Amino acid sequence: MDDLKTTLDRMEADLSGLKQQYDLFFQGGRRGEPTKERKELEYRILALSRRSIINSSDQFRFSNLQGKYWSFANLWTRIVRDLEEGRLRRDHAGAITRLGTEKPAPRAPFDTGHIGRVAQELLEARRTCGLSGDPSELGSLRDSLQARAREISATAGGKKVEFRVSVEDGKPKVKATLS
Repeated sequence: MDDLKTTLDRMEADLSGLKQQYDLFFQGGRRGEPTKERKELEYRILALSRRSIINSSDQFRFSNLQGKYWSFANLWTRIVRDLEEGRLRRDHAGAITRLGTEKPAPRAPFDTGHIGRVAQELLEARRTCGLSGDPSELGSLRDSLQARAREISATAGGKKVEFRVSVEDGKPKVKATLS
C-alpha cells in the first residue's frame, strides 16, 4: 500500500516535471521535445492501469493523475502538430506564436493631403457660388471631411475614401468615391 502511494507521488512529480519541460520547449528554452521522459511516464501509467487498485482513494488519485496526463498529452501533441504544419511559428526569442494574431497596421481611410486640397476646393466653390468662403473655416471643413471619410470607410470595409468637389444647380457638392 505504501508502495502504491510512493509510486503515485513519484508519478505526480514526474508529470509536473514533464509539464515544465514541455513549457520550456514551447517557450524556446529547450531545443527538443521531451519525448523520452514522456514515453517513460506513459509506459508507467499504462502499466499501473493494468493493475488492480483496491483502495478507492488511491484509485481516485490514479484516475485523476491519468486524466491529467492524457489531457496534457493531447495538448502537447496538438501544439507540436500545429507547429509542424505551420499554423504556429517561433518568434525571434524562440517562443511559439500563432499565425494571424498580428494585426496588420490599419490603413488610413484617407490621404490628409487630399483632404486638405478638397477642403480648399470646397471653399473656392463656395466663393464662386456667392456663399461664404471664409479661410478660417478651413480647419473645421478638414475635420468634418476626415470624420465623414472614417464613417464611409468603416461601412465600406476599410476602403480608402476620396472626395471630389462639383457645382450643381449653383451649389457646391462634395462626392465621395471608394478606392
